[in-house]
Amino acid sequence: MPKANHRLTPYLHLESRFKRVHVLRSITHLLRWDQEVLMPTGSAAIRADQLALLDMECSSILHSRRVALLLDKAEAGENALTDWQRANLREMRRLWHRANAIPKRLLNSLHSSTTRAEVRWRRAHEENNFSLLAPLQERVLQVVREKARRLGETLKCSPYDALLDEHDPGRQTREIDALFQALEKGLPPIIERTVQDQAEKPFIPFSGTISIARQRDLGKKLMRCMGFPFDKGRLDESLHPFTEGTSEDLRITSKFDERNFLTGLMGVLHETGHAMYDFGLPPDWFFQPVGRDRGMALHEGMALFLEMIVGRSREFMRFAAPWMQRIFGVSGPAWDAENLYRQATRVSKTLIRMDADEVTYSLHILIRYDLEKEIFDGTLRLKDLPEAWNEKYRQRLGRAPATAREGCLQDSHWPTAYFGYFPSYALGAITASQVYNGLIRERPEAFDAVAMGDFSGLFDWLNQRIYSLGSRFTNHELMEQSTGENLNPDLFLSYLRNKYLPS
Repeated sequence: MPKANHRLTPYLHLESRFKRVHVLRSITHLLRWDQEVLMPTGSAAIRADQLALLDMECSSILHSRRVALLLDKAEAGENALTDWQRANLREMRRLWHRANAIPKRLLNSLHSSTTRAEVRWRRAHEENNFSLLAPLQERVLQVVREKARRLGETLKCSPYDALLDEHDPGRQTREIDALFQALEKGLPPIIERTVQDQAEKPFIPFSGTISIARQRDLGKKLMRCMGFPFDKGRLDESLHPFTEGTSEDLRITSKFDERNFLTGLMGVLHETGHAMYDFGLPPDWFFQPVGRDRGMALHEGMALFLEMIVGRSREFMRFAAPWMQRIFGVSGPAWDAENLYRQATRVSKTLIRMDADEVTYSLHILIRYDLEKEIFDGTLRLKDLPEAWNEKYRQRLGRAPATAREGCLQDSHWPTAYFGYFPSYALGAITASQVYNGLIRERPEAFDAVAMGDFSGLFDWLNQRIYSLGSRFTNHELMEQSTGENLNPDLFLSYLRNKYLPS
């Protein structure tokens, strides 16, 4: 970072304060990872207190009158700052606005309610009983409603738009509705035609089981080939795959299934996509807001690019098949690269989002988006969620869950207050297809090299175009610079047709 001079003193003071916020939040990341992977269920209460204390420490910094004065002074001298510093100052002000909209009392309630609800969700999921979660989920929703209302007043937008902005800065329902309407119209005919075509092209199913230990060995091998630095990260198992941490200490997990190794493998690829984005963020700005990712639509785009586009490609399967055979100790035509590709690209109307294929995946998100909007506009009561969920699945996929476990209990997002997050997945799918188009247009050899186990060209392009830019640009600016235009659902639909319905 630039050396200090007298005109930049207010700005540099801000950098030191935001560095402290970043370090405190990095501790929060590790506590959340521990909560999902190792923490005993009886420790939920103390963990809630720990997380609340850390968050309140961060809020105290951002709530301080000193930070407000420094922001004013730094903005008054903005012309003396570099482009990166001005972008950092913009992000500081954005975080300051959000922090000052939420009182400490509300933060404490949020941590207390979500920690308890997440632990209860695990039990409810195991016992297939939504009523076990409902009272705690209702409390989470009450807290989130108040948070959304306060944020909306500060940001001058609707409460739900304020939640969307938290995960994907600058994106609101008006834009998302238009994008999702295109998917709503374009996806069903692709799904129906693909299912019909694939019925005439059977694949050889796998038989037997693959131990979780061997699946983890494969995952680690593939991650190493992609450049995942295990001296600063690790792979574990959890009920719901996730990524937590920073580029100096990053933890990812997957959910493994002994009878279907593709579930765990695709989870590993998805979370590795998140991790490689985090590892590629600009190191010179590690402690500053501008050095963070540009929101979860882009983050999910990076994850879905690696999972869906790279991981479900013929090139990837030609590279991975020999490693699967060696590590799993298997052989035969079921383990040939082409058969693996056919299985990985099989389209079916599954009820589980995390098991969904590339074509139907976004429909799962459209359902959750509709439900969230109905919850926040008051037309859907929480007690009616299971039936509302089932009905939307009947409408979108022609079938409904038989149990809550494969219905509204399948995701942990809502118990942990991640309302407004789900749209990022479908927006990420659109993003991933545009990134793919940009990559093959500029460096077609980078994707071809994947078949040889060479991911360097692919990640070099991503690093230059996306990773290393952090939050220097807005979402819209970054997409236009990296792919040539803002989010375009037609490119995503065209990508699916070319891959699944070749003429």
